[in-house]
Amino acid sequence: MTWPQWLFELEHSPPPRNSVGGRAALRGVLAVVVVGALVVAVGVLAWHAGRWAAPTLVRWQTDRVDAGSDAPPLPPLPDSPFAR
Repeated sequence: MTWPQWLFELEHSPPPRNSVGGRAALRGVLAVVVVGALVVAVGVLAWHAGRWAAPTLVRWQTDRVDAGSDAPPLPPLPDSPFAR
């Protein structure tokens, strides 16, 4: 029985390597996946930070608005003739 020529070449030479284009495409896909994961992680962290900081910010805004919108003091009024 005669062996196929390609089998002989596999026994005496290293197996063919992946092409450079394939490895570059894999790196590109992995870079997109990593960037996507980082964007999602930053979004989740920002959401948690916003939930944590919201009560403080709302309290600060309310105090600031209330401090600037207090009614001015009433002017002195004359004595009422009906006061005892």
